[in-house]
Amino acid sequence: MENQNMTMLAVVLVVGLLIGGGVGWFMKPAETTGGGDGEVITETVYEHPFKNKEVQIGYISSSASGLETMEPFLETIIEPDINEYIAKLGYGTTYQFVIDQADSQAAIHLEKVQSFKSMGLEVFIGGPWSSMAMASLSYVNENDMLMISTSSTSPLLAIAGDRLNRICPTDFVQAPALAEMLYTWGIEQVIVFQRADAWGDGIYNLWSAEWEDRGYGELERVRYAAESTEYANYLSTMNDVIASAAATHGYERIGVLTESFDELVVAITQTADYPETRKVMWFGCESTGRTQRMLDDAGGLQVELGLFSSFMAPGKSWKWISLEDRYYDIAQTNAGFYTGCDYDGTWCTALTMQSVASAKATDVAGAFVETARNFYGATGWVDLDENGDRKPTTFDIWGYYKRGDEYGFQKFGEYDGIAIEVAWYDDLLTEQGHDRPGPR
Repeated sequence: MENQNMTMLAVVLVVGLLIGGGVGWFMKPAETTGGGDGEVITETVYEHPFKNKEVQIGYISSSASGLETMEPFLETIIEPDINEYIAKLGYGTTYQFVIDQADSQAAIHLEKVQSFKSMGLEVFIGGPWSSMAMASLSYVNENDMLMISTSSTSPLLAIAGDRLNRICPTDFVQAPALAEMLYTWGIEQVIVFQRADAWGDGIYNLWSAEWEDRGYGELERVRYAAESTEYANYLSTMNDVIASAAATHGYERIGVLTESFDELVVAITQTADYPETRKVMWFGCESTGRTQRMLDDAGGLQVELGLFSSFMAPGKSWKWISLEDRYYDIAQTNAGFYTGCDYDGTWCTALTMQSVASAKATDVAGAFVETARNFYGATGWVDLDENGDRKPTTFDIWGYYKRGDEYGFQKFGEYDGIAIEVAWYDDLLTEQGHDRPGPR
């Protein structure tokens, strides 16, 4: 009897450790069976809390147009892939994404986050734009939620101990890539054309320091409201600045650095009325180098202006190749690095929730970074730093081409983030009529 009591005490202690440690396993009622010689054996059975349950994860897309692609991506690729694996664990668990969109507004994103909280959804994929992540972070921190961003890059959000994890590298990595891209092209004087938000300001602050350290000049900084739809006044200013500076520096040494989203397509089409802006090369960030809207709506101006943009490169593996093929089938456009980040971020979230047997943000947040650090996804090794942000990766340089009547985007170079070196593919540049002067 004494041995039996000690055994039952040990079982109770183990249960206390499991539940107290946030693991959340349930103890079913003890089952008593008869043993030999009248001995009574008590067995305690543990059951996974997600057994035969549907677990929900929130997802907030940046806009209605973004949702048109994201919804089928989640429902026909991401959810089935995750659930196929989870089914093999034998718990009968399935994962489902509760999908919403922020209508391109940071304030609306916060409303969606608050709505998730009222629904009991504490863990969500969101903050797709840095301005959205910034607007919601205080609420997320104060209300014990966890936000996983797959595309926010602002260095202003690199905060240790917060409730934001980012599956993509920050602009601490991109700013040197942009400066080196401009320098190796041969640009010496720059006009910055940027969104007036946390993302645009974050990139600018880092890039300008890099550019100043190289001893080159900044002709003008043009900040436009993120909700702008008309750019005539901005382009007029740029037109005058370029005309004045070209007499001293030459058009080939002047460049426009854009920090924009899809609205850049509208600005590009409006350059037709400002001829000086079309005599210099344009460059961009990860959001402008290979967008379908630019191909569809820019009328070939994207090729004329170059619009060479740094774009984080995914790790090449069977996971990436499979994702590329399947994504094209549903979206009729190529997958990019951030497509892969969506895929990897959702996987890391579901795997962490399954491993801690909890959908509570406090439980998930404690294990998420370690799950990501041990996960090799479609974009490669998802290793996070002390701020919960993706560690540096390599960059490709993408731009646009015209061959006959066909327009497309292609890789024109690459940036080695370790050696801090850019290699341009000059033969492809020449094919498209671009003459890279190089640094002097």
